[in-house]
Amino acid sequence: MARAVVYDVDGTLYPLWPMRFYMLREMAWRFAHSPICLLRELRVLQVYRSMLDKLRGQTAGDAGVSDPQLHAAARKLGMEPADIHDTVHEWVARRPLRFLPRIEKADLIETIIMLNRRGVLQGVYSDYPPDGKLAALGLGGCFQAVIWSGQRGVGEFKPSAKGFTEIARLLEVEPSEIVFVGDRARRDGRGARSVGMQFLHIKDFTRQRLCEMIEGQRELAVSPHMAL
Repeated sequence: MARAVVYDVDGTLYPLWPMRFYMLREMAWRFAHSPICLLRELRVLQVYRSMLDKLRGQTAGDAGVSDPQLHAAARKLGMEPADIHDTVHEWVARRPLRFLPRIEKADLIETIIMLNRRGVLQGVYSDYPPDGKLAALGLGGCFQAVIWSGQRGVGEFKPSAKGFTEIARLLEVEPSEIVFVGDRARRDGRGARSVGMQFLHIKDFTRQRLCEMIEGQRELAVSPHMAL
C-alpha cells in the first residue's frame, strides 16, 4: 500500500486539448493586433518546445543550471536566455492560468483536497513550473513537495529517474510507497516505474481506485463523500 501520491500537472490536472483551443484563440487575437510580434514569439515557442523532446530522458550536463530547456532554446536561436524568457513565461506560464478553472478535472481536484484534509502526503512533479497553475486550480498548500524538471537540482526531463527520485526524497518516503498519477505512460509511467513507484494513468483514475491504493484510505473507496 502507498503512503503518498504524486501528480503530474499538464494533461493530468486538466486536459490538454481545451487549453490548446484557448491558446490558439489568444494567438489569433495577438495576430490581429500585432502580427509581427506574434510571428517572432511563435518562432521562440516552436524552438523552445522542440528542445524538450531533444532533452527528454537525457542526463543533465549541469544539474545546477536553471531551466536547461530555456538555455538550449536560446542557444539554438543564437540569443541569450534572458532574451526569450519573457516570451516563454507569457505563453507557457501566464496566459493559461485564467482558463484552468474552466477545464480542471473536478473529481481529481476534489480528491486532492480531500486527501490533504486527511493528512495524506502529496507532491507534484511537472516538466514545467507548476506553482502558478496549482494556485489557479485552488490547490495551494495541498502538497508537501513540488518540483519541476528544469529546476536546479533536477535538470532532467521525464522519463529520467532524477525527478522521481528527488520527489520521493523530499516527501521522505520510499519510491515504492508512492502512487504517481500522470497522463503519459511512456513518460510519467516509465519514469515512475523505473524507480519502483506505482503508476496510475489519469484515464484510469477514479477516487475509489486511488483511495484503494493508499494505506489507511480504503474506507473512502466505499464512502467517497464522507470527508468532503
